[in-house]
Amino acid sequence: MNTRKIMKIAAGFLAAFALLATAALPATADENGNGGDGGEVLRIGWAQDPQTLNPFIGLDEESYTIWAINWDLLVNFDPEDLSPSPGIAESWEVSDDRKTVTFKIADRNWSDGKPVTSADVKWTLETLGEEGELFTSYTDNVTAIRTPDPKTVVIETSKPDARIVGGLLIYILPKHIWDKVPLEELTTSYQPSLPLVGTGPYIVTEFDRGRQITMEQNQEFSGPEPKFSELQFIKYGNQDAVERGLQLGEIDLVPEVQAATFERLGEQANVETVDSPSPAFTELAFNLCPEELCPDANFNPAIQDLPVRQAIAYSIDRERINQIAASGTSFVANGLLPSFYKSFYQEPDETYPFDPEKAKQILDEAGYVPGDDGIREKDGDRLSFNLYTRTRSESAYNAQAAKLVAEMARDVGIEFNVQEVSVDKLTELTVRQVDGKPAPDFDAFIWGWGGDAYDPSFLLSLMTTGEIGGSSDAFYSNEEYDRLYAEQSGEFDVEKRKEIIARMINRLQEDLPYIVLTEDPNLQAYRTDRIANVEPACPAEDGDIFCEQAGYAPLLNLEPASGASSDDSSGGSSGILIAIIAVVVLGLIGFFVVRARKRRDEPLEVDEPLEKDEES
Repeated sequence: MNTRKIMKIAAGFLAAFALLATAALPATADENGNGGDGGEVLRIGWAQDPQTLNPFIGLDEESYTIWAINWDLLVNFDPEDLSPSPGIAESWEVSDDRKTVTFKIADRNWSDGKPVTSADVKWTLETLGEEGELFTSYTDNVTAIRTPDPKTVVIETSKPDARIVGGLLIYILPKHIWDKVPLEELTTSYQPSLPLVGTGPYIVTEFDRGRQITMEQNQEFSGPEPKFSELQFIKYGNQDAVERGLQLGEIDLVPEVQAATFERLGEQANVETVDSPSPAFTELAFNLCPEELCPDANFNPAIQDLPVRQAIAYSIDRERINQIAASGTSFVANGLLPSFYKSFYQEPDETYPFDPEKAKQILDEAGYVPGDDGIREKDGDRLSFNLYTRTRSESAYNAQAAKLVAEMARDVGIEFNVQEVSVDKLTELTVRQVDGKPAPDFDAFIWGWGGDAYDPSFLLSLMTTGEIGGSSDAFYSNEEYDRLYAEQSGEFDVEKRKEIIARMINRLQEDLPYIVLTEDPNLQAYRTDRIANVEPACPAEDGDIFCEQAGYAPLLNLEPASGASSDDSSGGSSGILIAIIAVVVLGLIGFFVVRARKRRDEPLEVDEPLEKDEES
């Protein structure tokens, strides 16, 4: 289940085509899986390349995976409990009113030997934080960034914002390279040159699209020396081929395993599977873009009629979707906020249990009557919608879920015409613009998001008016929701914040921009004969093998398993790396399935929420 962010989010993530028995060996490795200099190599298999190495436009989990290794955050996260730990900043002080944070920059160098300075931080936060597709919500309360000297950054906010220290998920970039590129190019098409200058333990030195990404040790890295000289992210044609490659020893790790094959894969010799909770979900999203903002949007207007969406919600048996499409590995979701966020989750007032008779009653009362073919209509307009989903090779779960949703909705008189499309095509449909204004071209789609493991703000931000033209893909706008979002972001009392968030989720459950189908775990697998010292993270108890939001820290603990030496001729390589967003995305997340998932043109500025009478 490839979430967009993954944020991992994201990003849940992938596929089901014909099995491939072998995979092409990467150009930088010899037949024994050794690096060109004889060092140990970690090989990670996936079925989808990163969209880009450019964080201004990348939205998928695979991109996040690479960024989290190549760069640091201003403040990193401890993999044990996600508490703040030194990153680009070695220390920080918070003012008494909690609206000013002063950071001291560590003595570190970029991989090209130039020093890291406060100018890098200021430029990144002001540019990537304002223009980056997935990052704008993190800086919405920032009013000023000052740099009194090369080693000091002062961030001021309009109100207390705990994310400035405990949740600023923006990778710091080298200003001396990135500011030479025009902003329009940065936010649309720029592809950075290699090697990709960074501060992490490895930097990208090769991106052979469709084949592999190579990351080599950063000789300027200031932390512990990694135990592997090189990482190779190897691209397979589909997810079945990835998992077959793991069984054959061609790769050491699968960061995302299909639900349908998870149990069977764990029965293979020398393969360990990991099932860990995550802040990720799969949703059925609707196009609610108001005409005032989206005069050229293309959709069946009936999808914006609230009783229609309510009927769809009651028509869906989410547990059946879990059992069939997710092989029982997920569980039924109730609203935008996953139960992963234990401190903030509470079940919403309306959960829409499976009740097709109630769905029919709602449609009857709204004036939709069955036609000759059983599909309901009103005033000659049929309840017939397009329903987009990713292809089976990219997400067997999404494709199967879409088929099931269509079958269930038809039983109450609603038609969904399922269309499987590539991630790029689905992104194009949701981010389409005409004359600089959003013009989404869909009725509904199934995809997923992955949230930030430490805080729910990112997922909550998806439904704010300010994210229309940004991360919003349902184009929902509600004044009350916007006000509550701003209120919760500045509330430090957990119980009070929980109450505010509950009101937000109830608002969404009433308006139904999304029907969240399932909450999705991270399903991973690795070879126990190739890697040792595997420690779960995010958090340490029941967490991922490697969590991208903890950056590269868990990676530094990994070492070759006994007997997995560099002269091993088995055809596999030493090591393991898992970097999953818990988007989510897509995703991601995000996705972050990043759905960290989509790429957009320059965001549309929207100052005021737009209310829409959806009952008319």
